[in-house]
Amino acid sequence: MSASTPARILLIDDGEAYEAAIRDHLPDLRPAGPRQPDGPAALAWLAAHPDAVDLVLLDLNFDVPAERLLPLGPEASPRQTRRAQGVAILRELRARFPQLPVVMLTSADDLPFETLRAELSTAPLTWMLGGDDLDALRIRVHEALASRRAAREEDGVFWGRDTSMSAVRRRLAVLARGRMTVILEGETGTGKSWIAERWIHAHSGRSGPFLAADLSTLPPDLVPAYLFGATRGAYTGAVADRKGVFELAHGGTLFLDEVQSLTPEVQRQLLLVLQDRRVRPLGASRDVPVDVKVIAASNQSLAAAVATGRFRADLYMRLGPATRVCLPPLRQRRGDLAELSRHFVERSVEDPDVAALCAQLAVGLGLAPTAPLRFVQGRAPRGDATALALVLPPPAWQSLVEHPWPGNVRELATVLHNLVVFTLVSAADALRGGVTLRSPRLQVDAGLLAELLGGSLPPAPAQVAPAATPEPAPSPPTDGAPMAAPPPPPPPPAEPDVTTVTLRPADSLNSVAQDVERQYFRHLFRETAGDFGRMAQMLLGDAEKARAVRLRFNQLGLSARALRGP
Repeated sequence: MSASTPARILLIDDGEAYEAAIRDHLPDLRPAGPRQPDGPAALAWLAAHPDAVDLVLLDLNFDVPAERLLPLGPEASPRQTRRAQGVAILRELRARFPQLPVVMLTSADDLPFETLRAELSTAPLTWMLGGDDLDALRIRVHEALASRRAAREEDGVFWGRDTSMSAVRRRLAVLARGRMTVILEGETGTGKSWIAERWIHAHSGRSGPFLAADLSTLPPDLVPAYLFGATRGAYTGAVADRKGVFELAHGGTLFLDEVQSLTPEVQRQLLLVLQDRRVRPLGASRDVPVDVKVIAASNQSLAAAVATGRFRADLYMRLGPATRVCLPPLRQRRGDLAELSRHFVERSVEDPDVAALCAQLAVGLGLAPTAPLRFVQGRAPRGDATALALVLPPPAWQSLVEHPWPGNVRELATVLHNLVVFTLVSAADALRGGVTLRSPRLQVDAGLLAELLGGSLPPAPAQVAPAATPEPAPSPPTDGAPMAAPPPPPPPPAEPDVTTVTLRPADSLNSVAQDVERQYFRHLFRETAGDFGRMAQMLLGDAEKARAVRLRFNQLGLSARALRGP
């Protein structure tokens, strides 16, 4: 949501006063849907429309039947549960929709328990009204929306809303200043190099360059010259003086990735450079002063490496354990998955190839060539008819949520970029094949997503082949005569083609059948290496009918080019 777009507000209130006031006096707010009269109704509506709301306005007191009240706690009486029902609803919102800002339409003085006041004062993304007029409401709404925008992306870094990343951001805001050394730890793909450049260096106040050195990719015997420089003739092949990255980064920031891979000798040399702020190139007779902010990154714990003797304790102390920051893996911040996915999908159009595909598809659907690409999670509403939408149905979204993400944010970015490309190519191929697309909402195939995730989607198995019926055994003779030799067995029947498909609910039986057919066609394409003649032989018993099979393939929205890969 941009600052100029009216915010989409969901009002959870059993009365009509706020609804009328917002409608008549706050034109910069627009309802995301009908007013929800109680907690169960609001939670059900949000579950069906997870991407339709920018902010929730939540009342505190609900005068509704007891069966429509959410429990507040064992210490609360029925009267108190009604008076503070908004707190019970807020707890459920925080559990199910942790990234959704909420403005409570009450002040702290109205809460019946002191413990509830403390709870609300520390609840993430929650604001108390703090007044009884529309100006106070407008201020709180804009504070919440501004915080949401700032939490998503800042200076090129997408922080999300997870509390662990908020703590990282606050800590790095201090450590980034000046030339203080920083230790960044985190699994591969958590974004260490990105944060080092886009946040730490950008906020260091240093005018020099940012240089990154991946120490794990360098031959050990070349690391000293790469880091500290070398003079002509210092080693075989040194035909000219060469500055090391420490000199080249003078006045700026040097990012040493996988610092734990340094040999003990280079660790000793690095320790001296950090102590003296001087380097001596190989073969040189004098030192060169350097002013460099060092960011040492590792995908392992440097403290553990010190304990096992793989990393020098004095170098670790010089780098500064107090400056250590650990980036959490994606599996520990799943609450950010939806917004990270939206971020990567909508940013994918920065790739010229993706932008060209979007423009081609948009024109074919009667949209402007510059129509944006949106991300829609689950069973979301129809949305903006002027934009393309990549729609992840519930099974596809569940596969993203359950994936362990060993490659972390980098893996998520790659999977979503490929998903965008394959889905756009498939839709464009379908248009060229004469298939009419009903809307710009492009539904992701959960089977394709499972392939991109390495088959991590647990299928609901349904064998697409009848079970074989065994032949009855011959009866023995009853007259004592020797049994005649049995006739030769018939040739074994052709092995039935069996695959596993995933049954997924849809809005019609025809859609379910097409989904199953699409999965089976994809299986046949892999089995035949894309040979439509063989596919026609298997399906119709006639390889000459390859054209008919190819036509059906396109009608299902499948793309041979996308399935074959680059």
